[in-house]
Amino acid sequence: MKGNVIGFDPDTNTGAVSGHDGKRYEFVTQDWHGHSIPHHGDLVDFTAENERATQIFLLEPEYVYPGFWAFYFSAEGRASRSQYWLKYVLPVVVIGLALDLLALAGGRAARLAPDIFQLVVLWPGIAMLIKRIHDRNKSGWLVWLLYAPLILAVIFTLGTVVVFGIHGVGAGTGLGFISVVLWIVTVIVAIWFFIEFGCMRGTIGANWYGPDPVPHR
Repeated sequence: MKGNVIGFDPDTNTGAVSGHDGKRYEFVTQDWHGHSIPHHGDLVDFTAENERATQIFLLEPEYVYPGFWAFYFSAEGRASRSQYWLKYVLPVVVIGLALDLLALAGGRAARLAPDIFQLVVLWPGIAMLIKRIHDRNKSGWLVWLLYAPLILAVIFTLGTVVVFGIHGVGAGTGLGFISVVLWIVTVIVAIWFFIEFGCMRGTIGANWYGPDPVPHR
């Protein structure tokens, strides 16, 4: 029989399924055969024994590869490691290097091309990183742990340069110290992001943010 999970308590390892026959069935963790813990709304197939659900299998939704705009400009869903590195990072690096070479050999318009390109790929870079975070079954708001100190580091660095320029090298020592600390924090967070969201496999099977983009059957 098919049904939907309507609740699960990890403290007691018990939950309930609403069967498509309109009845409610209780279950325990031993009856669950999904890749992740049960979530409200999960579609499942189970065996009904009186008022208990046994042999519960998660019916995972199929991953549908998004179109161009959804893939690069939407922060919803998940992205695998190969999608992130091969379909975003690699093209951005290659195109960026090509535009840099063009800027060296071209005129004023060509010199502006790399800067324009960096602005164009700014949001897709954030969106793809959020989807990698989702792939690890974590909130996309974690992206602020990287960008907040980065933005502050840039602001304090520019402030330090301005103060140095106006009042001399001896001024702005406090701002300079803060900017250094912020850059150190940014580097530490960036290393963590690279390891966890750049190198580690996402959740096997469907998670809170959608189907698994990597076939595992």
